[in-house]
Amino acid sequence: MWDVGRTIALETETGPEALLRDRAELEVLRIRDSPGLTPSDASLGKSGLPKKVQVAGIKDLFPSLGFYMRNSQRDIAVYKCDFGFEFLMFLVIARMASHNSSGRVLLFTIAAAAFSTVHASPSLADMHVSRDGGIDFSSAPPNLTTLANNTLFTYWRPKAHFIAPNSWMNDPMTLWYKADGQGGGKFKASYQAHPNHVQWGNISQASAASDDLIHWRDVPSWKDDRLTLVESFLLSRLPMSRIQLTKPKTSQSPSQPNDRLGVFDGTMISKGYKGFPTIIYTGVKYLPTGWTIPYTPGTETQNLAWTEDGGVTWHKLETNPVIGGPPEGMNITAWRDPWLFQSPTLERLTASNPGTPTPGTTFNGETADNTRRSSTSSGKKIKNPWFATVSGGEKEAGPHLLLYRQASEDFTKWVYLGQIFKHTGNYSWSEWSGNWGWNFEVSTVLRLGTEGDQPGPGGRDFICMGTEGGRPEGWSNHWPLWMKGSYSGSAQLAPEYAGVVDWGETYAFMSFPVPREKGAKDYKNQPTRQILFGWAYEDDKGYGSLAKGWQGSFTLPREMFVKRWTVRDSRVDERGSWGIVSRSSGSTTLETLGTRPAKEVDLLMSESKSKWNEKGWTYNGGSTNGGWTAFAKQPNSRHYVLTATLDFSKGSDSQAGFTIYKSPDGSEQTHIYYDFAAETIRVDRSKSSLVTAFNLGAEAGKFRLWNMATGGGSSETTNGLLESLKLKVIVDNSIVE
Repeated sequence: MWDVGRTIALETETGPEALLRDRAELEVLRIRDSPGLTPSDASLGKSGLPKKVQVAGIKDLFPSLGFYMRNSQRDIAVYKCDFGFEFLMFLVIARMASHNSSGRVLLFTIAAAAFSTVHASPSLADMHVSRDGGIDFSSAPPNLTTLANNTLFTYWRPKAHFIAPNSWMNDPMTLWYKADGQGGGKFKASYQAHPNHVQWGNISQASAASDDLIHWRDVPSWKDDRLTLVESFLLSRLPMSRIQLTKPKTSQSPSQPNDRLGVFDGTMISKGYKGFPTIIYTGVKYLPTGWTIPYTPGTETQNLAWTEDGGVTWHKLETNPVIGGPPEGMNITAWRDPWLFQSPTLERLTASNPGTPTPGTTFNGETADNTRRSSTSSGKKIKNPWFATVSGGEKEAGPHLLLYRQASEDFTKWVYLGQIFKHTGNYSWSEWSGNWGWNFEVSTVLRLGTEGDQPGPGGRDFICMGTEGGRPEGWSNHWPLWMKGSYSGSAQLAPEYAGVVDWGETYAFMSFPVPREKGAKDYKNQPTRQILFGWAYEDDKGYGSLAKGWQGSFTLPREMFVKRWTVRDSRVDERGSWGIVSRSSGSTTLETLGTRPAKEVDLLMSESKSKWNEKGWTYNGGSTNGGWTAFAKQPNSRHYVLTATLDFSKGSDSQAGFTIYKSPDGSEQTHIYYDFAAETIRVDRSKSSLVTAFNLGAEAGKFRLWNMATGGGSSETTNGLLESLKLKVIVDNSIVE
C-alpha cells in the first residue's frame, strides 16, 4: 500500500450512508499539541466549520490516466480495459478483458510478496480553493503550516477506506464478529485513537460497527464521546457525564494504574468473562517505552475487559491485570499486543506442560503483589482452552513470541508455556521476506487452508508479525511480515518460508474470523474466513498535519488463504516466500500465504453504474524510455479501480504499467509498473506532488512471474509458459492499493 495522488475531493458525504465518516458538521479541532494555538486560531470560518472547497473544473481536477512503458525492447501485450463509475462510492471500475491465464491476481496475492499500498500526493497546481477562503492553489502550493486547522480536511481524505471521524488513529484492534448485530452491526472494528490531536499520545480505543465491512458507523457516536475503552489518565480528565458513558458503574475507577498512560492492542474472545465478548489488551503504565531503550519493569500488563451491549461500552476487570508481567529473568525489549486463539495442535503438543504461573506485577506503582500470581485454582483441565501470545524480544538476542494458556474458566488466570517462536536479531530470510529486526509487535498465529481458516488436518501454520529495527532506511523502521512453519514436539514453530504482508506504508496488521456461507467449498473443514486489516500511516513527514486534521486509516479488508499453483520452473528451489508442496513429472506445486480483496470489496465494485472498455495494444519492440499513452476516456473521479492483464516476452527487460494523476504539463504524475528483469512492482513517486516536503521516495515490492506447467501465458519457455501479470490498482484519493 502506498500514498499516491493527494488531491481534492469533489464533495463530503454525510449521514449514515456515507462510505467513510466525513462530516460537514465537524467541530473545530483544538490541537493542544501546538503551543500558542488558541481555539479562535483553529477555526476555519465564522461558523467554525470547514469552508466549502471549490474546484477549477473537471479537466483540471482529474489528471490523465494511461499506459506507461520504459526500456522496452521486446513484445508487451496489454489487453482491453473496461471502465465504470460507482454511483454512491465514486469508484471507477477499470476491467481488462479476460485472457486465458492461470496466473495469480497480482495486487492481492502475497504469492510473490507484492501487495503494496502507496501514498502519492496531490495535483495542487491543477485546482484552487475559493479565494474567499484566502487560499489560492491555482499556482504554487502554499506553505501548509500557515493554514488554519482542518483547512485541508477533505483534500486527501479517502472514501473507500475505514477512517476515524477526525484526528489521529493507528493500529486495528478488538476486531470481531457478532451475528445478531447487537451494538450497531455484525462486524466490529476498533482502533487506537487520540481524539482532538494529530499526533500519537494518550492512546485509547475507539470503535465502529458495520453490516458489510464497507459502510461503518461510529460507536457510540462520531462526536467527542466516541472512545469506548479509555486509558485512565485521560479518563480522569473527562467530565463526569463522559466518564459514565465510558465507565459503567461496574467498570474500573480512574485510579486503576495498569493502563494510566495507554490502552494498547488487544484481541477478542467471543464468549469470555461471564459468557460475554471479552478483550485482553495491553495496559501501559510508564512511558516512553521502546526496543532501543532500557525496559522499565511494570510498563506493560495484560488486562481484561468485557462488553454486555455489543461493544458500545466496556467494563474493565477490577482485579486487573490477568497476566502481570513477562517471565522472570528476561531482559525484554517489549511485552505487548496479546493475540487470543484456539489450536487443537497446540492443545495436543502442550498437554503434558503444566505451565508456569505468571509473575507478580508492580501494583499501584509500589512493590510487587505476589498474591496476584496466576495459577490454576483447581487443577481442572479446561476443554478446548484458549491460548495467548505476547509479542516482544530480548535485548542483544532478538525478537520472540511468548505463549500462554488459559488456566481458569473465567479467563482471569493464565500460565506461561514458553517461546512459540524466537530468532536472532536483524535476520532476513531472503530478499522476498523483509527483515525480522529486534522486536516483534502485533503478532498473530493462524492455521489456514485454501479457502480460509483450517484448524484441523491439512491446515498450514503461520505467524504474522510487525517487526522493529530491521528497516532503518525508512518506513518508521518497521516491516509487516509473515512466516510459515511447522511445530516441533515442544510447540516451537520452525520457519520453512517467509514473506511480506505489505511492502508500502502499512503496519500493525490484525485479523479476525468471520463465518463462511454454509455449503461453500470445503465448508466442513474451513468454516470461517480470516479478514485482515492493516494501519495505513501517513507519509507526509508531519507537514501540514494541522491543516489536514486527521492522520491514518485502515487498508481495505482482505481475506487470507493458502495459495497454490503448479509450475515448470527451475527457480523453485530458491529460498523465498514460497514452499514446495509436491513434484511430479517435471512440474512442481508451490504454496504461499495469499491475500485477496474481501468479497465485500468485490461486491461493492460490481455495483458500478457505468463501465467502459479501453482498447488493448501490443508493443512490438524498439526502444523507448518513459513512453506514455493516454486512455481514450478518462475517469472524472479520484476514486476508481483499474484491472489489467499484461504479458511479457521471455527474457524481457521491459518495464510496463500505468500512470495515474498525470497533470496536463506533466509536472505531477505517478507511475505504477512492473520491472520484469528485477521481478519487482515499482511505484515512481518522484513527481507525485508539487509539495516537496512530502516523502516522494520510490516504493517497490518483489513479485515473480513463474513459468507455468500448463497454459496461462503468452511466452513459451524451455521450462513452461510464462504466466501473465494480472494487476489491480485501487485508487482512493491519497491511497492506492
